Amino acid sequence: MHHPTGFPSRLVRLRADAGMTQRDLAKASGISLPQIGRYEMGTSKPRMTALVKLAGALGCDVSDLEDAADESAVTEITLVTNGYPDTPIAIPSEMYEQMLAQAESYGISPDIMLASVMRWYIQLRKGDDVPFEEIVKTTIEMFDEDSGS
Repeated sequence: MHHPTGFPSRLVRLRADAGMTQRDLAKASGISLPQIGRYEMGTSKPRMTALVKLAGALGCDVSDLEDAADESAVTEITLVTNGYPDTPIAIPSEMYEQMLAQAESYGISPDIMLASVMRWYIQLRKGDDVPFEEIVKTTIEMFDEDSGS
């Protein structure tokens, strides 16, 4: 989901960094789920009392939420894995659009591209200089096995 610049994107990023869903944040802050959604879409701005509740739930300072004018737009994606809770991730919207374009250029789905990038990054961190195309190929095979194809 795409979020506007400024406060909405800052809130989404802080929530994702905390590993929380909107529902988690609503429960932790005492603010309704629909209201959290309005804050994140930029259709409503929180008052100071709400900022205090949000900051408390997110474990940050109120100033982290207030000083958000320079926050670039983010896109939230959720990693869904078997046996693990869904994990929200907020990435710059520009990066997300680049990933979609790259997926299209490789002729693969965004899911496979994202999984490939993550697997490639892990390999690089281990010191393995595996060509990205090889990672994409094994990721496609892994997805085919998981889907029972």
